[in-house]
Amino acid sequence: MKGKSLTKKARTVLLAVLAVYAVTVATHLGEFWPFSIYPMFSQGGNPWSRALVREIPDSDSISWSPVALDDMPGLPYGVATNGVDPIDLANFVSKTQTWSTDRVGALSLMLLSNREADPIRLQVFRVQARLTESNDVDIQATPYVIVGTGIEPGIGSLNPVLVP
Repeated sequence: MKGKSLTKKARTVLLAVLAVYAVTVATHLGEFWPFSIYPMFSQGGNPWSRALVREIPDSDSISWSPVALDDMPGLPYGVATNGVDPIDLANFVSKTQTWSTDRVGALSLMLLSNREADPIRLQVFRVQARLTESNDVDIQATPYVIVGTGIEPGIGSLNPVLVP
């Protein structure tokens, strides 16, 4: 008799847990964070920031004005194919609070350490996106630093708005 009551209690608890699970997942369109196999989706709609690098030809002038993603100057520069982890670069750019000569030098070393001696000029952008009131995505690319072969890393290669 005791065995049946434990079985009945276990079945009741199991059904209650399954019912709570079904209700929470159903009301959240299949993505309820504690049960999600894709926890990255729990951040949907929040602003985000990444770093992009563009190769700027010597013939082009440098602008420090923010631009739309489609209007970025230069050519795309593949950081991963040049030995730089994109997440490390994004964290470096987005988490640096005070830009100094040492920080610009470290960024230059990160981007140019695996390069051949070919002359190159790279502009690093911080790209920020956010969801607007009308549910559109607003993306803006702000130039941060210019690095390259023959460019001395320092405050002079930093966006004037970021100079401490």
